[in-house]
Amino acid sequence: MTLATPTNGQSGPGTDRARAGSSLAELWKSHRSSANASEAVYLALRDVIAAGTIKPGEHLGEPAIAESLGISRTPIREALLRLETERFVERTAGRRLVVATVSPEEVVDVYAVREALNGLAARLAAENASTTDMIRLRRLHREMKWALDDGDTALMARLNFEFHDAVCVASRNAFLLEMLRKAHDTHHRYPGSTFSLPDRATGSLEEHELILQAIEAGDGRRAGELAQHHTAKAREARIAMLDGTVEELHRNRRAKESADVGTGTETDTGTSTAAETETETETETEVETTG
Repeated sequence: MTLATPTNGQSGPGTDRARAGSSLAELWKSHRSSANASEAVYLALRDVIAAGTIKPGEHLGEPAIAESLGISRTPIREALLRLETERFVERTAGRRLVVATVSPEEVVDVYAVREALNGLAARLAAENASTTDMIRLRRLHREMKWALDDGDTALMARLNFEFHDAVCVASRNAFLLEMLRKAHDTHHRYPGSTFSLPDRATGSLEEHELILQAIEAGDGRRAGELAQHHTAKAREARIAMLDGTVEELHRNRRAKESADVGTGTETDTGTSTAAETETETETETEVETTG
């Protein structure tokens, strides 16, 4: 198990994994300044998983981590249990804890939720954003441009999360903000950043600019549509990082669903009895009468 963060480590909400070359021990010490031992281990491990330092399927052993951090195994065990609950790690058939594998299906499901939430947040922001909100959003947008100019995709990724969080804050909907932050937290499980893909960083900034213009104009409908389109593009990029495409994934799903439906229909047709058919007819008649 490698315990050092690579120089291209990416960031997510609430963390800064742009600390190039940081080892697990260094990350733990950094988090330990503001958290208890178990929380610090949890945050440090989450950082290295998101940075891609520890690869999917790689074993996370308590003894190795304890030796690396120079602490007892109790807080490590607590941190690993929490990571397992949050699906950062999973148990093999042999009960070994390994970094969880992220499937394209899961990414599509998560981004479907994010697409809806980001769209709603942008629409409400267009209706409720204050001057202070817009100043903050414009500042974050500028800082993302500067990060891109410097080639700092890790910083850009962190600012990207802050940008979308700020849009949701401007929506003035506390429940929506809570839901969106939970959805964004799943990105800690996805190693790397979509900004590492060709033209994605530039494209994202262009999409952000259009969203900002719609919010500034008070055009909630357009802001929502643009935010949803932006999230869909991010989803396509994330799927591409997993060596697949969204279209292929949807085709596979439809094929599987069709096969399942076909199998179910054939089974029902082959095993239904006259009594069952009569019962179903009576039920349908009752529904039509009472409906």
